[in-house]
Amino acid sequence: MNFNKFSKENITIAFYTIYILIAGVFYELLPTHGNTPNGGVLLLYLFVPISIFYFMVHLIKQLYGNQSYAKCLLIHGVVWLSVAVILSTLSK
Repeated sequence: MNFNKFSKENITIAFYTIYILIAGVFYELLPTHGNTPNGGVLLLYLFVPISIFYFMVHLIKQLYGNQSYAKCLLIHGVVWLSVAVILSTLSK
């Protein structure tokens, strides 16, 4: 599959969309056993380090590369803020 025809912003949005959808599907389909979290919760825990790593890759490319990754960095911030707002409203 040739990713050159997709913009870096579209790839970033697609990554977050697919990751959150898969985490939601796992949360709904896989049962939890007592105190152990299911696959969706595990994916949500892994969301933080994976997204920070992805952000750092874009930040390094922004600082040392020839292309601008400012929109990608903005997308990361919007996704993190959205997830934090959604989780805070669900916990109430």
